[in-house]
Amino acid sequence: MKTKPTVHLLFVCVSNRVRSPFAEFFFQKMMSQRDSRLRKRVKVSSAGFISNKMKDFIVQSHTASPDPFYGRPMADTTHAALLSHDIVVPADWESKKLGPEMVKDADLIITARPDQKEDLVILYPDALPRIFSIREISKWNQYLFSEDFRTVPADKNFWDYAEEDPDYVSKVLDETQKLLVRAFPYILEQLGLEVGEKPEERLIDTQEDLI
Repeated sequence: MKTKPTVHLLFVCVSNRVRSPFAEFFFQKMMSQRDSRLRKRVKVSSAGFISNKMKDFIVQSHTASPDPFYGRPMADTTHAALLSHDIVVPADWESKKLGPEMVKDADLIITARPDQKEDLVILYPDALPRIFSIREISKWNQYLFSEDFRTVPADKNFWDYAEEDPDYVSKVLDETQKLLVRAFPYILEQLGLEVGEKPEERLIDTQEDLI
């Protein structure tokens, strides 16, 4: 009997320490709960990519970045959130920078931010049909909360706030989880796999991305 080929799903956020690793492991759990065979069909990974919009913000805000920026453990807040779902992360897991080979190998790339998709399709035009933002593929393009980094507390480093502030990160991961649940059947469909019931379209108040 011929073995069905494995497909590769890649989640992308900025530092690969909060949204994309959460998506990587949470999506694997959703597949296991839906059908254990999906775990054998779908390779799920994650990586980080800094869009030009985010680079401009970092420069304008005089924000110092960790050195090295990648090759770091998952953020403690993300690790704790996954543990709350009984998801254990390998001890040697480290954040990774998105590279050309990852883009080439991925059958589907899902970005945390719309501006990341915008930049990636310019850098990798051949990958255009395979790149979606999480809101796009979930059919829910509005924001659940306003992501305004101009309100970072004065006593906090930007990256400490974006990756470890309990209030901010809990909102980020709550939104990520809801969008993943909603996007689940659409992601399977895009990968050419079994499709279940799709959520009904719902409208919520739009809040503009302020960065």
